[in-house]
Amino acid sequence: MPITEFALLRLKEQEPSAKTKSSLRDVVKQQSAWSKHPVNFLRQIEDSGLVYLLGGWASVAEHFGDWITSAPNQRLLAELKDAIDIEWLFHLDIDPSARNIPLDAPVLGITRYFVEASRKDEFESIFQAGAPHLGEYTAPYSYAGGWRIDKDGEDEEFVLFSGWNKVEDHFGFAESDAFKEFGKIKSAIKGAEIKHAHLEKWG
Repeated sequence: MPITEFALLRLKEQEPSAKTKSSLRDVVKQQSAWSKHPVNFLRQIEDSGLVYLLGGWASVAEHFGDWITSAPNQRLLAELKDAIDIEWLFHLDIDPSARNIPLDAPVLGITRYFVEASRKDEFESIFQAGAPHLGEYTAPYSYAGGWRIDKDGEDEEFVLFSGWNKVEDHFGFAESDAFKEFGKIKSAIKGAEIKHAHLEKWG
């Protein structure tokens, strides 16, 4: 199954220059042509200097073995080395072909759940039971989640993408009756990080 690339970039410029924006648009063009999957940038709302990249690959090996060392990617990295830093990069078992990450929403909620390996099954069971309640609240936007493939240590990580009209709606869900079932997920995690972003076209 194809996988989703998930990366966080730090902009070195307060606002990207025309040259940087052109290079980032070129990343979208070149990488999507290579991988045959869409590439999207999302600007974090909490810190506008942070940008997420979402892409797709047939496998981790195709990404790291083929694309990373390719001439087009090396050229783009050289162009952008003074403009961005890569904070982290990993892959999720979300099929990008399904296009179920709600990029059509005005705000994309990004929640990283940190789970002890021994509680992965428990987390999945609670998530499956509570997810329909989340879906009722995010409608008409959807949600999609997946496990991190290339783990950092023994623990597991589950990343949930959810669509919202505004940030306040996401936090409002935590205060709603619909959250009662979904909120049971707290008992199966070590911690969580919640951020929000919106699509960035670099126009």
